[in-house]
Amino acid sequence: MNKSSCMRRRLVRATLGGLCALSLAACALPRVTQRPAQTEYRLLPPSVRQDAARLHPVVLRVGGVGAAPGLGGVAMLYSEQPLQLMPYRDSRWVAPPADMIASALRQALARQPWVAAVQGDAMSGRAGWSVDCHLDRLEHDVYARSVRLGLSCQLLDVRNGDLAAAWDFDASHGVARQDAAGYAQATQDLLDRAVSMALRHTARALLAVQESGAARAVQPDRAR
Repeated sequence: MNKSSCMRRRLVRATLGGLCALSLAACALPRVTQRPAQTEYRLLPPSVRQDAARLHPVVLRVGGVGAAPGLGGVAMLYSEQPLQLMPYRDSRWVAPPADMIASALRQALARQPWVAAVQGDAMSGRAGWSVDCHLDRLEHDVYARSVRLGLSCQLLDVRNGDLAAAWDFDASHGVARQDAAGYAQATQDLLDRAVSMALRHTARALLAVQESGAARAVQPDRAR
């Protein structure tokens, strides 16, 4: 056997050995068979208290919070440029934000000493007043490094449909982190403020109605 043949055989064996090593390494790599698990975030009711010592306890109805187009699902939306909303790929809300906002509002109202009971949409009967809200905006503006929440609400007299009060919450909050976790925390901070505003406007409007009714009741009858 000449020298050239020996070199060719050594080259073939080296090549085969390298292919086997690559094959074994490929078998050892983990196979990606599914997308990464979703991280879910929840909005909680704040522990806030609105003083209204002179207000007689009332029964309130808080229905579902309506949502603007695109905000009815569980997607966590961010924006890198105007008029463009994109969902976080591996993060989402545990429930639609509008539903969590409605639940937070009901629980916060139920904790107030001037609220006798809080009813939902499916309940009827004793509720004399209705708090109705609509989620107008909720997004993470990556360029501005902030989250913006827009919520419009009104207080209605259930007996006659009269509007007792109306208010809008539209505010932004800076994010400590440019990710879904930072977005969720900023949204919670904004929700705390929005619920505090709702309690304040509701208590003030109910107290004004109560005091107006009391004033009319004590006026002397001047008719003859």
